[in-house]
Amino acid sequence: MVNLTTFLRKERLYILLLIFVVLLTVLMAGPGGEEPKAKGADSIAKVEKELVDKAAMERLFSENRTLAVIFNLVTLLILAVILLGLIVDGMLGSMVLSRKKIDIETHRLDRVNWNLWDVAKIAILFLFFGYMLVLIESAFARQFPIIKDDNFRMMLNSSILDMLTIVFIIELAVVQHRERLISLGISTRNFLRNIFYGVVGYLAAVPALVIALIAIAAIINITKYMPENQPIVELFMKEENAAFLMYSSLFAAFVGPFIEELFFRGFMYAALRKYAGVFGAMVVTSAVFAALHTHVVGFVPIMILGMALAYLYEKTGTLVAPITVHMIHNFSMVLFVFLLKQLRV
Repeated sequence: MVNLTTFLRKERLYILLLIFVVLLTVLMAGPGGEEPKAKGADSIAKVEKELVDKAAMERLFSENRTLAVIFNLVTLLILAVILLGLIVDGMLGSMVLSRKKIDIETHRLDRVNWNLWDVAKIAILFLFFGYMLVLIESAFARQFPIIKDDNFRMMLNSSILDMLTIVFIIELAVVQHRERLISLGISTRNFLRNIFYGVVGYLAAVPALVIALIAIAAIINITKYMPENQPIVELFMKEENAAFLMYSSLFAAFVGPFIEELFFRGFMYAALRKYAGVFGAMVVTSAVFAALHTHVVGFVPIMILGMALAYLYEKTGTLVAPITVHMIHNFSMVLFVFLLKQLRV
């Protein structure tokens, strides 16, 4: 009882912020708070319908030869990546069977001083400032009409919140708990080698991702369930401003992966590892990572990717390899969405 009282007194600020976040979430989830169905779902569905319509595809490619060449090159590239992935998996499998140790360690992960409550603090601060941004934007929407644009507001809020997340993590880990940046996985040691490990790691994960996607596509085809698009996909499909698209693409492909790896692997995984062990921390962080990133049909592929990211972090001891994987994946997805946009008729 004394410990609980001491905890409540010491952490009263975060507890008050948590109460505020919960109350506001309940209010926003009440009647009239349900978000409308993604407007761009029909556009994606139309593209997918055209992709399976051979005659329509031939007509589209005959009218746009450049698009036909790009589509064929992308198809060949995907097949090549899958083949390379199978080769890498075969080599790694033979190493495991022959009991050869896969030694790619740059830094040995040590027990960190921060804990799960510190992870919760980051989440509370993220949600609190997220709601603050929404309230501030609502107050100034008339003076600044651009705030009413969903795409602009989403990227503005994402940029601000991600930058704040870096500050929060550094403050808790380095300032309050007096850890070094290497404890968060931030290191340039063996930098190029770890980038190589990331590339190889992504190739190794591709076959599993493809199998998961094929299985999900089969389930969707059977159930006739059409999932809503993610907001970032909606942005790329509908936005026409070239400068804004460039910023959004760079942010999604390069900035986002760094910040997400810093939180999920460098901060959250390190804290969970103390209590749940390596495998438990990998599963939990990957599940949370997948749940926060996509709708139900994409949960398994994103979780597979999360497991690969956590494995690389555990083995190398730095964030360079998982960030490389994350950037490659996000950049590929951005290019894929732009290709779909070109195929839209």
